[in-house]
Amino acid sequence: MTAEGWTIIGAAIALVGAFTPVLLGIRRDLTGLTRDVADLRERMARLEGLFDGFIRRDGRVSSPSA
Repeated sequence: MTAEGWTIIGAAIALVGAFTPVLLGIRRDLTGLTRDVADLRERMARLEGLFDGFIRRDGRVSSPSA
């Protein structure tokens, strides 16, 4: 194998070694973001339920034009 071949193999190994921690960090951040979005969705659903209960507390639904 020529020197160019070894250089290409060495560069490929170096790139994999450099990008692996970056990709693992991105994966960790996306996992945290997914968890945060799920928590936000749950909180929004709770607020929507409270808001619907507040609007319809007397059992009647008022029309927007009234």
